[in-house]
Amino acid sequence: MKKPLRISNKTIFSWLIVLIPVMILLIAFVNNANVTPRPKAEKGFLDLSQFDLQKEGSIRLDGDWEFYWNQLLEPNDFKVENIHKPSGVIKVPGIWNGYKIGQEKLKGNGYATFRLKVKLKDANKKYALKIITMSNSYKLWVNDEMIASNGVIGADKKTNVPEYKSQVVPFNADSNSVQFVVQVSNFYHWKGGIWHPIKMGDYSSIQKERDTRVILEIFLFGCLFIMAVYHFGAFSLRKEDTSTLFFGLMCFAVSMRSLFTGENIISIMVPDMNWFLARKIEFILTFVSVPAYSSFSRSLYPKEWNRFIYWTITVFGFWLCIFVVFTPVNIYTFGSYIFTVYSFLSSLYIIYVFIKATLRKREGSELFLATSLFFLLTVVNEILNQTEVVHTGLYLPVGLLIVVFAQSYILSSRSASAFRTTEVYARTFQKFVPKQFLARIAKEGIGSIKPGNAEKGEITVLFSDIRSFTTISEKMSADEVFNMLNEYLSFVEPPIRANHGFVDKYMGDGIMALFEKTGEESSASNTLIAALEMQEALGKYNSLRIEQSKFPLEMGIGIHTGQVIIGTLGGNERMDSTAIGDAVNLCSRIEGMTKMYGVQILVSGHSISLLDNKSDFLFRFVDYVVAKGKTEPVGIWEVIGRKADPGLEVKKEMLEVYEMGMQRMRDQQIAAALEAFKKCIQMIPNDKVSSIYIQRCEDILKNGGKNNPLVVHLDDK
Repeated sequence: MKKPLRISNKTIFSWLIVLIPVMILLIAFVNNANVTPRPKAEKGFLDLSQFDLQKEGSIRLDGDWEFYWNQLLEPNDFKVENIHKPSGVIKVPGIWNGYKIGQEKLKGNGYATFRLKVKLKDANKKYALKIITMSNSYKLWVNDEMIASNGVIGADKKTNVPEYKSQVVPFNADSNSVQFVVQVSNFYHWKGGIWHPIKMGDYSSIQKERDTRVILEIFLFGCLFIMAVYHFGAFSLRKEDTSTLFFGLMCFAVSMRSLFTGENIISIMVPDMNWFLARKIEFILTFVSVPAYSSFSRSLYPKEWNRFIYWTITVFGFWLCIFVVFTPVNIYTFGSYIFTVYSFLSSLYIIYVFIKATLRKREGSELFLATSLFFLLTVVNEILNQTEVVHTGLYLPVGLLIVVFAQSYILSSRSASAFRTTEVYARTFQKFVPKQFLARIAKEGIGSIKPGNAEKGEITVLFSDIRSFTTISEKMSADEVFNMLNEYLSFVEPPIRANHGFVDKYMGDGIMALFEKTGEESSASNTLIAALEMQEALGKYNSLRIEQSKFPLEMGIGIHTGQVIIGTLGGNERMDSTAIGDAVNLCSRIEGMTKMYGVQILVSGHSISLLDNKSDFLFRFVDYVVAKGKTEPVGIWEVIGRKADPGLEVKKEMLEVYEMGMQRMRDQQIAAALEAFKKCIQMIPNDKVSSIYIQRCEDILKNGGKNNPLVVHLDDK
């Protein structure tokens, strides 16, 4: 049976963010599919007598204009018909490069006059023209009045001064017939002519349209620039993630380029900016965008990229920028055609990369693929609109903005995912290095951990160990030993946490735990309660093992309080957190003594003295021990249990006899002490501590022992 197809929420979101604007484009196309084609100029004449500019909006003065090559004519020159014959008609918008006059094909450099006659529906009205720019200087007359200019018209390179400036110019039509005369000269750019459409319409609607466009471009610039700053900031904080650098570079290049194109907002911001410098900046920003986006794509999906293709794209883009820096404007502007092919082929390969990444289920690849395809759709739509194939409107800025926001969402999603992963790692890290440890060795966060971070303080240390573990493990397989230890630790570790302690390390079957003072409770009190609860937890685990026909385990616990150093040991690449000091060593030795004395819990006299609730527990003094390298003996005590615990009546009675025997030992009444310890054995036959003191008393009586019978040197045991 086939599994039902499941589509993730991320996949749905990835395609919705693209399908919604695509549907808008399709609706616009359908709505405009049956629109009557707008009038176009033919042989230098445009008939708008049936076109209502107020109702139907502005119109582009596109079509065939009269073209006068190498002539700078003014309206007065046309008052006498047939004095100046046109070189032909030329399409506007367009360029004169390649235009044939006889057998000659025109190049970019030169000057010419364009002329268009328009018949209007209404006279005596205020109209306006929306002019983006022309290559690369112009003068424009309506009838006999010059209403607009840009740069300085010249018949050669010395007299021609280039300038780009978008403007709306109003004019009054005194009659139904209007004549437009435009002088254009170009000696600097590779392309010459009227590049962009000239729009005509009602003054208020034309001005509103221009203001809307300016606001849109400023909004686009602001959004992209903020994105660039954000991602540069993200890279400065985490230099390992180069995707933020390249994406920020792409946003910066596109945002700054938007100031030099379209409404040419840079001319408003910096009116006196050098035209030649502005063109170099515009083309460098254009040429750098593809390598930046390619590097961004490769930083996301390096395994999907071909190394040779990546370096080809990057190096070629770099040399295009060098080409702009060291060549004059009429040469490097030709590079825009090369760049068109270069960027188109690069875009196709990047989409191919995103397809591979999607098939391999890489993170975010679906949305990257969808937005890249949508952006290509807006580019095609732009071309079709400018060539009058469709009238759906120009959505390229919107397409670019959607791409940037979508990809910013992906980067933010990746950052959020990385942050969540970091949180998971941090929580997991705390399972290896407890938060109490981190509070001492990483006060400024995990990133501040380094070898040598340490802090000194008084801590109560607890050591626990399974009795005869080596013998037990020899009879089991490795898997069985591993599983048994995990089960055992899952029972005995929780009481440590529950009583404000933390495990410093696991040593096979052994546990080293540390306890700090909490509020009014001493660390020794917390440790003692934890030790008793650990023994109770082991009892529950043994009950489970007996039900499974497995042998029960025994555990010894040693407790001691003293000064320790908590810190990190190791090198830069591998370190470990630990606690070291005499207190740790002594506690380990005390735990080892539990087997010798046959008890479950041994605690040092110093820890006993720090207890807040000593009267709640049953203790008995066991011995004095001298740690290796030390001279002062340390008293050790057995923790029998809580006084309130049921089932301790016999031990309580035995404890009274035992204390009497110890007192007789101190008073050197060895024979009386021996009788007391023998009585303890009668009450609890397996009491090993009493057996040890019986042996000591007999040795003293037999040999007249000279050593203190209450002191044991740990290095001898």
